[in-house]
Amino acid sequence: MATLRGLLELRGPLLVLAVIAFVSAMGISIMLPLLPLYGLSLGASPVLLGLMTSGFAIANSVAQLVAGFVTERYGSRRLILAGTGTYAVANALIATAPSAVALIAYRSFAGLGAGANLVSTRLYIAEVADPARMAFVNGVLSAANSAGNVVGPAFGGLLAVASDLRTPFAVVAATSGLAFLAATLLAKPRPHAGAVARDAAAPASALNRGVVALLLANFGLLVAFGAWITSYAPFATTRLGWTTFDVGIIFTIFGIGDITLGPWLAHLADRTGRRRIGILATIPITAFGLALVLGMPRLVVYAVSFVTGSGLTAFNASWFALLTEQVPAARRGRVFGVVSAVGNLGTVTGAIAASLLWQYLDLALGLYLASAATALAGVALLFVPSRLSAAAVGAAAAS
Repeated sequence: MATLRGLLELRGPLLVLAVIAFVSAMGISIMLPLLPLYGLSLGASPVLLGLMTSGFAIANSVAQLVAGFVTERYGSRRLILAGTGTYAVANALIATAPSAVALIAYRSFAGLGAGANLVSTRLYIAEVADPARMAFVNGVLSAANSAGNVVGPAFGGLLAVASDLRTPFAVVAATSGLAFLAATLLAKPRPHAGAVARDAAAPASALNRGVVALLLANFGLLVAFGAWITSYAPFATTRLGWTTFDVGIIFTIFGIGDITLGPWLAHLADRTGRRRIGILATIPITAFGLALVLGMPRLVVYAVSFVTGSGLTAFNASWFALLTEQVPAARRGRVFGVVSAVGNLGTVTGAIAASLLWQYLDLALGLYLASAATALAGVALLFVPSRLSAAAVGAAAAS
């Protein structure tokens, strides 16, 4: 009953944030597969396409870093509005880009909005959610995000076939505008009573063992992501003989695992221990790359993919809840910003390392790197002290 009552109290902001997550993810997943083709239609060279991706990533990292500090002065809700508004305007500009250079500039501008929104949303959740249910709340939002990712690509492809390459980007601009309108419905955050108690028990220093361990865990997982995204499709098509459809269906299975099992695992983390679930979640993620390299049967790979999708949700939800309780409230914004920005560098590091391994040694080593980095992320969580009170755990377990 206590859990149900807490979730009902949160239903307003949680619902709004879930809508924002779904609409934004749908727009992103419509756009991402078509961006290279759109750039080529505007005369972009391969180098310019690389600059478009790099520009977004760099702007995103800078925005995350700056947003963490700015929210401490102006509040998370204002930054959510600024981030979603910037992203909506940028996507409208992308839909009307007259040249490849303009597309790069507008895509970088979008990175600023996306980065600011990511950090400010996390901070808003940290303020209004019951600490005993923090992982579950993040699991629900992750599921909403994955639902958008599942819907978007097919919809975008149909739009491109039915009209032209600009039409999907106009739709993305519209969905981004809807996300901004939804953000205006967010109430000014009112700290949950449990959040006040959590913050009172938080460490005095922002640079403590728990924060460092969580930073390393996040960095490790994103190194794994960068290595995996660089190596997976080339390995599956050239070594395993998969088609493009086969490659894409894995992403759908990830999303289904996230939507169906992810929130339950996040709730289990609140009940039984976030560090424990976070560590266990790295096992299927580690196994996915190994299943590919070892040439496991397709059905086995699909099963591992499903559990990997739910494991990613469980890890991220547990990680966020752990970080929230390890950071003093007065410094939470800047810590979230720094940790998120450093995580982005992990993606770049993993991608570069995997590409070098591919070029000079063997393509499969990129997948081995992804599995090893994920395993090390789990090891890093072992060094996070547990600060969630027994009362909070008991309240969650009573559900």
